[in-house]
Amino acid sequence: MHTDNKPTLALVVSSLRMGGAEKVASFLANALIDSYRIILILWSDKDRFFSLDERIEVVVIATKMRGMLGNIERIFRLKRCFREHKADLVISFIHQTNILAILAARANKIPVIATEHSIYASLDHLKIWKFLRQRVYPLADHITTLTQKDSKHYGFLKNVSVMPNPVVIHKTTEADWQDFIAHKPYILSAGRMIETKHFEELLEVFGQFSKKNPQLSLFLAGDGKCRDSLEKQAQNLGAKIVFLGKVENLYSAYQNAEFFALTSHREGLSNVLIESLMCGVPVISYDCPYGPSEIISDGKNGILVKMGDKNALLKSFEVMLAKRQEFAKNTQVIYEKFGEEVVLKKWRELIALTLNKKN
Repeated sequence: MHTDNKPTLALVVSSLRMGGAEKVASFLANALIDSYRIILILWSDKDRFFSLDERIEVVVIATKMRGMLGNIERIFRLKRCFREHKADLVISFIHQTNILAILAARANKIPVIATEHSIYASLDHLKIWKFLRQRVYPLADHITTLTQKDSKHYGFLKNVSVMPNPVVIHKTTEADWQDFIAHKPYILSAGRMIETKHFEELLEVFGQFSKKNPQLSLFLAGDGKCRDSLEKQAQNLGAKIVFLGKVENLYSAYQNAEFFALTSHREGLSNVLIESLMCGVPVISYDCPYGPSEIISDGKNGILVKMGDKNALLKSFEVMLAKRQEFAKNTQVIYEKFGEEVVLKKWRELIALTLNKKN
């Protein structure tokens, strides 16, 4: 039990494995520990990827049952946990966890902020959870979404605001740069190698582009079930395409790239586009739902291309190569929206506002 007078924040997230929501939960816990007592509640602490300040109290709620019964058990255990730790405010991450946390917090009359980290349509195939979201989200004090466009789906709620993920760039040593410097000039892309990312379209366009520009390579960072077929495609194209596999820190790769390219057909927000701009590297992306148009100022810090238009994508590569320096000059405005201090300030204001309402 705590002895000081700091308000207690209970942060609820399924785990601290590698992932966007998990990254934000650990960032917030670490950033707010001087101002608040932080209880971090997890379903599992296996494969922890993100490090935590030692003052943060970690509670693991493991369940014996699976499925809906396991989730009902979680609600009761969460309710008890909030009461035992005298939580003043609950902050939860990702839709299914949000629903359980809202119900448990409401039962204890504790205010709750629920945060969305994927697009609204991500529950379309999970009918029961989609139904529960409609019924349970109105009970929360506040809901946050990653993008303006996605927030429009939450018209059934009163208290919704856009809260982008804070993006932090961790610099690497000079030694890490050498491999990338040796391969210059190159275009970079990164992400999970799954169907929705459509790397095969990027490879096809780069294959055409490299006929006129044989000096350029394409670097692909990431892994996934489509990697084998992409490697076969790359071999058939005969262009200079390098598969980097999983890269924990892309800083060196960004810094030495001519530009970054993204051909995804679906994004929550797209940290890789933001990270690239933070490193001073302009970007080209399909204008897919939901993130790129809120990150890229078309024609200034990058180029937005109609989704699936491979001819337009090819032309944008040529424009970017010719005018790279002009685009690069405008990359740093990204910090005004996504810098960690900017996002942390928004979080502090939202937490203070929600706690004040309680009092």
